[in-house]
Amino acid sequence: MQFIKSVSYKHWFILLFFLTSIGCLSGTRPDVRLSPKLDKRIYQIIPLPLTVGIYIEPTLRNYVQEVPLKQDEAGTPYYVFPNFVFPIGKTLSSKIEEMSRILFKKSIVIDSLQNKEFLNKEALDGILAISLKNSEIELHMEVSVWRAIGRHNLSITASFLDPKLNKVWDTEIAVEGKGLDFITSRVEHEWWITTGPKFGPAVDDAIEKLTYELAQKIIASKEISEIKN
Repeated sequence: MQFIKSVSYKHWFILLFFLTSIGCLSGTRPDVRLSPKLDKRIYQIIPLPLTVGIYIEPTLRNYVQEVPLKQDEAGTPYYVFPNFVFPIGKTLSSKIEEMSRILFKKSIVIDSLQNKEFLNKEALDGILAISLKNSEIELHMEVSVWRAIGRHNLSITASFLDPKLNKVWDTEIAVEGKGLDFITSRVEHEWWITTGPKFGPAVDDAIEKLTYELAQKIIASKEISEIKN
C-alpha cells in the first residue's frame, strides 16, 4: 500500500512539473498547435502556365490571435484557463504558398512590392497579393456534456497584379471553420480540465476551406487565365 501511494505521488509530481514547464499552470499557454491540410481537390487542378510572385502582407503573415474561453452554462462549475493563442498568420501563409506551388507553373515568395529591381529580374507574369480582412474565433465549453465547440470566421482579400503593379483582378473570400472536442475517458477528463479542450481543428478547418476557395476563384478568373493568351 505504501508503495502504491509513493508511486502515485511520484507520477503526480512528474505531471505537475511537466504542466508547469509548458505553461499550463503558470498563467501562460503555448501556442495552439495548428496542422491544416490542403483540400485534396487542389492537387487535381491543372497548373496555370504562369510565373507568379506571392505577396502576403506582413499584417497577415505575422498575425496571432489570443482568444478567451466562454463558459456560459448556468449551474455548472467554472474552470479558469489562460487565453488560447492561435498563430494564424504563419500557418495560413504557409498553406497559401503551398497552394500556389500547385496552382502555378512557378511561384516566388515576395517580401516587398517596393523592390522594383527584384520584381523585374524575376520576369513575373503577375503577383498574387493577399491581405487579412477579418478573423473571429469563438471558443465554448459545455461542461454539462463535456463538449467543446470552436468556430472560426476567417476572411481575406486577394488581388492579382500585373508586373507594373496594376490591379488585374481582386476578390474577397470568407469561410467558417468548425471544430468539436469531447471527453470519452477519465484520463481525457483530467487532461481537459488541466490544459483545456483542443480548439486547433476549428482554425485548421477554416484555413483548409479558405485555401480551396482561393484556388477555385483563381482558376475561374477570366482575367488571370487570359494573361498568357
